[in-house]
This record gives sequence, structure tokens and C-alpha cells, in this order.
Amino acid sequence: MKTVPVAKKYARIPRHICKEFVFSCPSCSLRRDRNVSILTINEDGTPRRPLKRKAFSPVTPIRVARMSKVSKVSLQDFKVKGLIAAPFTPFEENGDLKTKSIAPYVKDLLQDGVDSVFVLGTTSEGPSLTLRERKAVASEWVKCGKGKLDHVIVQVGAGNLKDTQDLAMHASSIGASAVAVLPPVFFKPQTPEHLVNYLKQVGDVVPTLPLYYYHYPKMTGVDFTMMDILRALESDPIPNFKGAKFVSADLTDFSLSVNVSKDKYQMIFSLEGMELPSMTLGATAFVGSIFSFAGKVVTRLIEAYESGDLERARAEQFRIHAFLDVMNRYEKIAGFATLKYTMTLAKFDVGPPRPPLSQMSPEDIEALRKDLTEIGFFDWIN
Repeated sequence: MKTVPVAKKYARIPRHICKEFVFSCPSCSLRRDRNVSILTINEDGTPRRPLKRKAFSPVTPIRVARMSKVSKVSLQDFKVKGLIAAPFTPFEENGDLKTKSIAPYVKDLLQDGVDSVFVLGTTSEGPSLTLRERKAVASEWVKCGKGKLDHVIVQVGAGNLKDTQDLAMHASSIGASAVAVLPPVFFKPQTPEHLVNYLKQVGDVVPTLPLYYYHYPKMTGVDFTMMDILRALESDPIPNFKGAKFVSADLTDFSLSVNVSKDKYQMIFSLEGMELPSMTLGATAFVGSIFSFAGKVVTRLIEAYESGDLERARAEQFRIHAFLDVMNRYEKIAGFATLKYTMTLAKFDVGPPRPPLSQMSPEDIEALRKDLTEIGFFDWIN
């Protein structure tokens, strides 16, 4: 038996296998002294065990992935669960950003039991913001959510690859938990393989940040099934790809994707009104616009389902359906922006939508209030 300097014998030990001697291995950032550390080894060159640890324990093995400032979870173990609000971007009446409203927004979400957000997607009017505005909004959400929210996922998809990469790198630099990517919607990818290649080039600039695909075929016109995309990933994997935000009523595709992905990828369901059926197919995480004001309703729905009380779960789901029925009545008046006006009526003022989304007249807003009151909306969101 002999002793040799660790620096000579173990300089190339990968971090993921040096758990037992994390304080001696020169490949690890926690080592005390590269030149002094000595390790007893056997004749065949393997470390002699047991190796005495330092007194200050427990020891956490070093991981290669960068830790998020919002939620300190490694890339390997990153997974979301429960409700993830898709928040509205607050605007002043003149259309300028109103980022000072984000701090109270965080507080209100937490009071409703919603502890994660997905920002700058459809609900946030991300595509209607400039790059500078998108960075300002993302920064404010990360800053206000630090130590409070579990996850701040930033949607970085833009009209071209360079802007998307720029936004992804910015999200990484401010400490976002993960990024999601909408595909380009003018020059669209022609095959699932082209889409995967595009996502891979985004992932390459933020290799330690979890990356999700924003699967919204109805809005983007990129109408591959999620299964098509998963098949393309088999031959061209993306190291930091973690799954997709699934915005589609195709429950067959969702079910197949959940079962094929298993623990490798996560399908985050994101279509209001279908929470209950999605749970029967394996959904465990949900992104929703309505979670900003109806988080308690969906929380009660999930709790009822998990406790086996399907009658109560259906009752909460029917309430969401009644709400969506009201929203549909205003489709030709304000379209998607009706949800933003609902937020103002239900919680606090988030300002008007930005064109081309339509603004509602005071008379329409008052009619909306009456319709919501009639279905008991303001009672059951609390």
C-alpha cells in the first residue's frame, strides 16, 4: 500500500463519481488545497475506503448544473408541480410597462396558493413587447419572486433565432428557473427535426438551464404533434430539454407523450377547462391564465381529485366551465383580452391590453361584471 498526491493520480476524476472524496479531489470546487491533499490508495490505484470526511457534514455532492437563484434545484432533478400562473403584464393606461405592480402580484398569488409563474407567454402578451421590455419584465419577476416563488419560467421565443438566444441568455443571467421557447411563427420549421434543431441551438447558449418547448399548435401554426417532436428528439437529443408546456385539446397526444416521456421529460398541461381529464392521464403540473384570480378553485379541484372525491372535483371543474362560457360571450368584443379585464375586476388593476388586442368599453366591462356576478364567480374564487 502506498500514498500518492491526489493531484497526480485523481486529477481527471469526473465530479459525478467523486462523492466519497469531494474535499480531496482536485476536480471539485470544494477542495481545500490542491497541492497538499493526500489520499490513501490500493495497489491497483483505487481509493482505499472508508475515506474520512471532514467534520462539517452533511456533504452535498457537487453537481455540474448551475443552481437557480429562485429555486435551487439542479438541472438533472428539475421538475415543476402544481399550479403555475401565466401572469398578465401590467400596463399603464398609455401602454407603458407598470413593473411596480409585480411585487404585489407575487404576494397575491402566494395568498391563493400559487407559487410558480410562467412569464412572457400568451397571457403576458410577450410577443407584443419589445426585447428591452421583455427583459425588464423577466428581471422584475425574478427579483420579486426570489425567496418566495418556487419557479420563475421565462418564455424567450421570438421571431428569430438570435433574439431568442439573446432572451435566453438574459434569463439565465438573472437567475430564472427555466426557459420556454415558442417556435418562430412566420418562417416556420418544416419538420419536427427542423424544430428540434432550432430548440437545440437555443439550448446550446444556456446549457445549464432547463428548457421547455411551448407547444401551442392552434396559435403558432406549427402543428406537429408532441409525439412527432419526441420522436425527433430520440435521434437528436437536447441535453437540457425538460419537456413541454402542452396547450392543446388533443388528449390522445398528451396521454402518449406523458407515457413515453416517463421521468425523462415533463408535460405541463395548459388548457383551462380540461384540468380534471388531464389529471386522469397523468398531469401533475398546470400553467393557466385563470390561476391569477381563480387559483383557489383549481387548488380545490386538485385536492378533491387526489382525495378520491370526484363529485367535488367535477363541481369545481363545472365552475371553471361556467366562467369560460362567459368568456366566450365576449370573444368578438375583446377576445383573449377579456381575461385581463377579468383580472382587474377580480383582483387589482393590470391595465389595458396592448394592440392589436382589443380594449373594452366601460359599458362592456360593467356587463362583464354583471355576467360574472350572475354565475357566482366573485364568491367561489375566494
